[in-house]
Amino acid sequence: MADNLLNKNKGKRNLLERKEEVKPKQSFNRSTLYTVNESQQNDHDQKKEAPRKKEKSSTTTIRCATNTSHRLNALVTSFNLDSVNELLEILLDNYEASLTPDERREIKTLLEVYQRKSRK
Repeated sequence: MADNLLNKNKGKRNLLERKEEVKPKQSFNRSTLYTVNESQQNDHDQKKEAPRKKEKSSTTTIRCATNTSHRLNALVTSFNLDSVNELLEILLDNYEASLTPDERREIKTLLEVYQRKSRK
């Protein structure tokens, strides 16, 4: 019986052995893979906006619904942003631009109050 078990695979073809050499359809090298097309670079530079001031600040956690969190992460991924914080800054800037001067002044005053409160 032991002989039958050892000789069981004699008639079958070994699937690990390849008959012919397999070659890729298209090959790449590092020089072609990591090069940047000049026209694409110019388009990318034009799309960039003025850099924002990088303030050294602490982070905080904001509670929101799971669905809201998923929507924020989807927008961050779709628009190739660095973080949810960057997305929120863009959204807040756009929203504040649509406010009346009186509403902007009120927001500015409240922001100063919150900043003074957090310094203490």
